[in-house]
Amino acid sequence: MVEEWVVVGPHEYLLETADLEELEKKVYEALKKGKRMPLSGIWRSAPCHLWELDAVLKRLKDKGLVTEE
Repeated sequence: MVEEWVVVGPHEYLLETADLEELEKKVYEALKKGKRMPLSGIWRSAPCHLWELDAVLKRLKDKGLVTEE
């Protein structure tokens, strides 16, 4: 007998997305306070998906507001 799963939709948390403008402000403020932070530390302080954080960090980097090592 083969079990078959029925997919009913994505997890609810995947439906929630962050406002990238607001997230950018939060991340920038956190970096101003903490100076150097690992990506995991930034992610723990921001309620968002990793892809959203990546997009925000790229935006800040493109603006010349952050650097990475």
